[in-house]
Amino acid sequence: MEADQNSETNPLLQRIAYLVSRYQQDILTAAEEEELRAWRDASADNRLFFEQMTDPDILRDKLLQYEKFDVAAGWNTFSAKHFPAKDNVPVRPVYRWWSAAAAVLLLLGAGIYFLRPSAPPAPVAALSTTPILPGTSKATLTLADGSVIPLDSNGNRVITQQGALIHLNNGQLQYNTQDYTAQTTLNTLATPRGGQFRLTLPDGTRVWLNAASAITFPTAFGQGKREVEIKGEVYFEVAAMAKMPFQVKVSHQTNIEVLGTSFNINAYTDEPGIKTTLIQGAVKVNAGNRSRVLLPGQQALVKSPGNIDIVAHADTAAILAWKKEEFNFRDADIPTVMRQLARWYDVTIVYAGNIPARRFQGEIQRNLPLSDVLEGLKSTGIHFRLQGRSIIVEP
Repeated sequence: MEADQNSETNPLLQRIAYLVSRYQQDILTAAEEEELRAWRDASADNRLFFEQMTDPDILRDKLLQYEKFDVAAGWNTFSAKHFPAKDNVPVRPVYRWWSAAAAVLLLLGAGIYFLRPSAPPAPVAALSTTPILPGTSKATLTLADGSVIPLDSNGNRVITQQGALIHLNNGQLQYNTQDYTAQTTLNTLATPRGGQFRLTLPDGTRVWLNAASAITFPTAFGQGKREVEIKGEVYFEVAAMAKMPFQVKVSHQTNIEVLGTSFNINAYTDEPGIKTTLIQGAVKVNAGNRSRVLLPGQQALVKSPGNIDIVAHADTAAILAWKKEEFNFRDADIPTVMRQLARWYDVTIVYAGNIPARRFQGEIQRNLPLSDVLEGLKSTGIHFRLQGRSIIVEP
């Protein structure tokens, strides 16, 4: 648990200090015991902090510091100042000793003043016990008239728009339009950080949107071509229509031409380039004045217009892991891992010092709370801690 070093009255630490004091005296109420347990189990950092506050050796060392390494004088001074006798009521010195030492630990180790407040600090469990949950199926649909419809996985309904029937069914949006003479309007489906969604276009093409992604498409495709525009990361299974090429616009100078195929595009602006990975079929990647045709299993990386690098054997399992509700980290560096976590859990990444030169291997389910994912990553020797909705990466 990270202390607020700039405040002498951090309410969370005040409350935890109070609860630990009562824990050491064995006088916690049932509600207080549950509150302390919930805080302790909220994260690995909280559990470690609790263990330090109740470890005899650590507490003894802290108490020694209170009066220049004189345990007896330290205890007497501390006890007389903060735990005066009342009405000759006997106290259990061993519990008082631990309680005092726990308060000293908070005082010295966390930089927060807590010594027998005049009134019990109010519970502030909401500051620390709410886990950061994984993303869900949610998105917004922006219609041609500018109206915005929020979408999630809990609802089945039909939206009618200028001849197009739009079905929402369990986290998937499906357009049913076969009248190519119908008036064409543009819609945009967008997912936030912490969201994902599926879409079936009017031609039957199936689309998966990862977090923080968007696709703009017509409500009906004309006779000449099928064209959409995307941002973020999107997976396509394009319906085969030989006389109607399918085209994906990724940026001002990059687009993908398709006849009928399955492929993934990663075009997040914070990634080192636009990555197009072909699963089956054939696509042509156009970037500036250059073009490259991909074979299944290949990946094109566009870092700048006119610059297309080809990866002959792309790791398609790792690339498509997000579609199967997984994180697949194969030889991934820390910034790559953190960018994925930031999008899926809607958190901020802060690097405390130099970024460690470590790489990750392994698979983790995307349906876990963030604290569980970080626990798995810590096994590689990387140090993280949660502060609000920020992941602090330490050297």
